[in-house]
Amino acid sequence: MNLSPKAIRFIIEALDYRIEAYQQHLQLENLDEDEASDITNDALFLESLRQELTNNLRVITSQSV
Repeated sequence: MNLSPKAIRFIIEALDYRIEAYQQHLQLENLDEDEASDITNDALFLESLRQELTNNLRVITSQSV
């Protein structure tokens, strides 16, 4: 999939929002161990996606200079 730098930045922003929501949910809610584990795993997965997109954005922007 070819995404423009603008699209990648938009997706990164959305991931940041979702990761923050997960972190708040973990802090504010009274979750059992399984729920907390699921949310933590999802947040870690989103963080890895974010990192990959950030790396791709750096490559794309360095190639266009």
